[in-house]
Parts: sequence; C-alpha cells; structure tokens
Amino acid sequence: MALRLVVGGSLRPIFNNQVRNASALSAKQVLEQQPAPELTTLKNGFRVVTEENGRETATVGVFIETGSRFETEANNGVAHFLERLIHRGTAKRTGAALTNELEQIGAKLQSRTGRNFTYFLVQSASGDVEKVVDILADVLRNSKLDAASVEEERKILLAELEESDNLYRDVCFNYLHSAAYQGTNLARSWLGTTESIKKISAQQLKEWVEDNYKATRMVMTGVGGNVSQVSRLAEKYFGDLDNVYPRKVPDPDGIRFTGSEFLYRNDYIPNMHACIAVEGVGYGHHDALALQVASQFVGQWDVTHALTRTAPSRLVQKISHDHGLKYFENFNINYKDTGLWGVYYISDGKELNETYGIMKSVQREWKHLASAISDDETAMARNQFRTNFFTKLESNTGRAKFYGREALYTDGVRSLVDMEDQISRIDHTTLREAISRHVYDRDIASSGVGRTEAFPPYTFLRYGMSWWRL
Repeated sequence: MALRLVVGGSLRPIFNNQVRNASALSAKQVLEQQPAPELTTLKNGFRVVTEENGRETATVGVFIETGSRFETEANNGVAHFLERLIHRGTAKRTGAALTNELEQIGAKLQSRTGRNFTYFLVQSASGDVEKVVDILADVLRNSKLDAASVEEERKILLAELEESDNLYRDVCFNYLHSAAYQGTNLARSWLGTTESIKKISAQQLKEWVEDNYKATRMVMTGVGGNVSQVSRLAEKYFGDLDNVYPRKVPDPDGIRFTGSEFLYRNDYIPNMHACIAVEGVGYGHHDALALQVASQFVGQWDVTHALTRTAPSRLVQKISHDHGLKYFENFNINYKDTGLWGVYYISDGKELNETYGIMKSVQREWKHLASAISDDETAMARNQFRTNFFTKLESNTGRAKFYGREALYTDGVRSLVDMEDQISRIDHTTLREAISRHVYDRDIASSGVGRTEAFPPYTFLRYGMSWWRL
C-alpha cells in the first residue's frame, strides 16, 4: 500500500488518516521531519522566534506583554484602544497609505488584545518579509495617535462596547473573571468600560506605549519562507528599544482566586447562561496539558448535534436533550500564572431541579476523571486533543501565535516534537492526579446571565465538589 507522506507543515494525514499499516510513520517521526523553532534574544532582551520552513508565504508578528491585567480602573481598555488606533497610520504612513501598501504586496495585518497580551501579525509572500518587519516597526513605534483619530476610534469602541452586552457568552465569561479574580487586575475586561473609554486621552495612549512597549516584554515571531533573516531585522528595527519606565506600571502580580458568584438576572434574555469554574493552572504548569486533555474528555455539545444517546462522550449520552439543556462545553483557560477550568452551559432556565441536574451530571463526570477514567478513555481524549491541537498549527499563522505565547509565558519555546512527547506521556494516572489536585474539593467561581432565578445555589455547587469521596 502506498504511504502518504506529509508535505510542508501539514499534519492532518497523520491524525485523520484512517488507514493503519506496518509501514506508516508515527506522529513523532513525521514531526521530527518538521523544522524546529529557533529562539534568539537581542542584547536589550527583545526575543525572536523563527521557523524556516521554505514555504512561499510567511507570517511575522510581534507579541507584547500588555493588556487589561496591566491597567487600572481609570484607564481600563487603553491597551485595546491603542491596538485599534495602530491601524490608522503613522507619522510617515497615513491609514490609507498603510492599507494600500499592505494590499500591494498581498499582505494582511491582524491584531488582538486580551487580558495578558496584545499581538500584531502580518501574513505575506515570503519575499516581502523585510517590508513586513519595517511596517510592524513603524506602526508599533511611530503611530500618530492624533486627536482626530482618537475621537473617531472612541465613537466606534463605545458603539461596540454597547453591542457587546448582547454577546451573552462573552458577558458570562467576563462576569466569571469579575467573580474569580475580584479585587485584582485580571478581573477587568480588555474592552474597558463606557466610563473609562470616554476619558482616555491621546496623551494617556502615548504614555501607555512608553510604559509598556518595552524590549523585555516583546517577542517577534517569524514562520514560513525567508524568515531566517528576521533576527537580523529585529536587531535593525527593535535593537535600540529600551527597558526604561518613565512612570510606574501597575503590578501584574498579586492575582488571587476567590470562590464566589456573580449573577445578572434579565428575564428578557431567552435562556440562562452559566459558567462554573475552579482555579486552573498557568500556561507553563506541568499539569496544564493534562487539564486540557481532561477538558477534551468532558467535551462539548449543542442541540444541533445529531449524536446524543450514541455519542462517544459519556456526558453527552447522559444529559443531551434533558434538563432544558441547549449547549455545554468544558473549558480550560491558561494565563501566565493562573487559569480557569470549568464548564459553560446554556439552558432554558425554567426549573431549579433541571439546572442543578445539569451541574450534578457534570460534577459526576469530573468525579469519574478523578477516580475511574480508564486507559481507553484516556487514549480517546488524548487523540482528540492531539488532532485539534496540531490542526491549529498547520498554518504559518497558527504556529506564529503558538510560538509567541510560548516565549511570553514560559521564556522558552517547545517544538512540535516536544509537544507530542508531552501529550503522549499523559495516561489515566496523570489525568486522575491532575483533577484530584486542581478540581476535587476546590472552591468555585460561578457566573450567570439571563434567567438566573433558577441558577443552582452556590452552596449546592460547592458541596458537589467534595462529596466525591464520601
């Protein structure tokens, strides 16, 4: 039988190909044939991660350790505000000229801000890598931030902030952070508040750049063809960046988890949205991957799925189309030094017995993870996670994002082979121990949006985390 080899960075045949024969290469063998990332640190502490894979395209990005975690109540939303303004041009490139220059080389600039970092990525042809680095350096270091642009963007952000109130899933997760990390910077949303966005000035935005866009808090990633020159270009364009702080920056430490709940009742919302979580672990924690696999085992489901009673997930078999359930997913969020591990679900919110019945079934599944998950079940969850994980890394952009987080969160970079080694070592004992350490008998934070009159009482939920071994 002919062996299908992986071309370029595509890993899909390894994990999705249903043909198994003696001559087939293992996943690790194929990954060993992939180019490995190289990490370089400039004299000023600016880090560069490159993966030269010979493709005709490349993705170059800059990741900055900034976001709402570094903000105050007064300037909440400033990092996101700045990220949006950077697209509006620089001292030597107007917004229109910037867009035109990117279009001429077939490139695309994308950006995002969260609680822990902001990134800017440009996808282009491999022959335009130096041009892309020049553009990124210009927009990050020379943005105009003129008053007219600030006011225009302020109007857009305020309108989007108002619209975001109707994104109930996002609202529920923001309330979860408000409860879990109350009294700390991680409780704030990167979107800011109406009050803070109205007051942020052009001067505050300029000061935010001066206080946060520092060499030791930045990582440049380059994945694709012709990216071996990115380290040299980083030295050229960012080598003079300093680490001097003209003003005091809010301390990102002091993050703590608090067991609590935050409910917003609005009966005009057609359903109840609920989040229940324990404190997870940081991105580089030794249990981080095990908790990801455990979350994969619990799974995700919504009413549009054809499989219910015959689904591979135990939990789906038990609670699909019962208790007024519309949707559920187990989630695992990792920040640099903390995280949230739990479940988000949507129900009709009509009866307390029904909404609590959903959580009792979920907690029984968590109990199963802690005490009875089998080798076969672990292998299934591990393989599902492996497929999802590596599929996201098939593109240059997917890997650029992965390497950026690796460098920011761990000060190192794991190769794809390293990741496969760590995933393959996760067995049923590893999962049981991780859940026992981080989920069993742990305080929970919960949030609810919509028809929360039937939200499960906190005392019931907390008791359900400890009866597993009685």
